[in-house]
Amino acid sequence: MDDFITFAISERYKHVSKLGDRLDRVKEMIDWESFRPTLKELYDNHTEKGGRPNIDEITMLRALVLQSWYNLPDQELEFQLTDRISFQHFIGILSPVPDFSTVWRFRERLNLTGVWSKVWDELQRQLKEAGVKVKEGHIQDAAFIESDLGKKRYSKEKKAKKEGKEMEYTENQLNHIDTDSSFSIKNGQVHHGYKLSIKLDIDNDLIRDFETVTASQHDATIEQIEKGDIAAYRDKGYFGTDLPEGVKNFTMDRAVRGKPLTEGQKKRNREISKVRAPGERPFSVIKTVFNRGRTRYKRLRRVNVQSMMSCFTYNLYQLFTLKKKGTAA
Repeated sequence: MDDFITFAISERYKHVSKLGDRLDRVKEMIDWESFRPTLKELYDNHTEKGGRPNIDEITMLRALVLQSWYNLPDQELEFQLTDRISFQHFIGILSPVPDFSTVWRFRERLNLTGVWSKVWDELQRQLKEAGVKVKEGHIQDAAFIESDLGKKRYSKEKKAKKEGKEMEYTENQLNHIDTDSSFSIKNGQVHHGYKLSIKLDIDNDLIRDFETVTASQHDATIEQIEKGDIAAYRDKGYFGTDLPEGVKNFTMDRAVRGKPLTEGQKKRNREISKVRAPGERPFSVIKTVFNRGRTRYKRLRRVNVQSMMSCFTYNLYQLFTLKKKGTAA
């Protein structure tokens, strides 16, 4: 029966492939099997303890890529994996479709165990091994990831604070309250939620590092440029911060009280700005293509896994673009 189902789906997929399935080509951008040893750490059913067999680890990782690419809630991801042939082909035709609770538990395991960082490191290792080098330096920049405030709760807390009272919540309620998000004002606009900071290589527009912080944390406090990096191109928000020894400093100058920018500094800022311009591309892709400028998740650690998968998926997207252009360094 499985052979017949596989044959039927494969025949149907041939038509989808002819129409152009970008996901199929994206699947070829990296070596997925190399993630398996790391992802196996999430389960202990292969030890003496035993337990029910888990859904294939690579299937789960690919499911999270689809979730990031199409910004799908867990329930919708389960439906689309069941319904769409291109999705089934991407995760593996014979792979069982994970239900929404399995997806949620897998993501929770990633953030609670810290394995998400090993997944990210493995992707970076593959980029280096493939010869995708950094020759010119890095751009560091950040963007807000908005989250819902919970206006009703916020209003009650504000009222209680005025009256000198303290709101009390049950443990179950606390699990659904975002205690890590915060406010920030930029260019007169109020933002609530988190901030995604990235370190982008100038040569290939690939994200080499990322960090998720609460929205109120200033960009200048996020240190992503490391010793051994060639050069750092940063905006005025990083003005006055030090860089590791040996890293060329291309941070834009900022006017301070009583010291307006000279013509030379203005010219320098314009030159840096030209180099920094591609730094907006990852945020544009994440927010407009992936529609991930807003988060559904509560707590910093959960939003961080969303950020990791957004950056992971963006890199696949960009690798596909580079291969199409034939410009990978």
